[in-house]
Amino acid sequence: MTIANKIMNFIKDERGAECIEYALTSVVIGGGTAAGLTATKDLLQTKSTDMRDAIDVDPS
Repeated sequence: MTIANKIMNFIKDERGAECIEYALTSVVIGGGTAAGLTATKDLLQTKSTDMRDAIDVDPS
């Protein structure tokens, strides 16, 4: 078997491709979830600060 045949067999081999697709999908979903939770955290911190500032009104 020549090197060219080995390379062609490697290129044509589709074993494991489905596993890689699932892994990539998981990474994309995980990244989106992390980004969404970070945005939600920032919004909640801002709202919490706004509410605290509204309650701490100086009565002078």
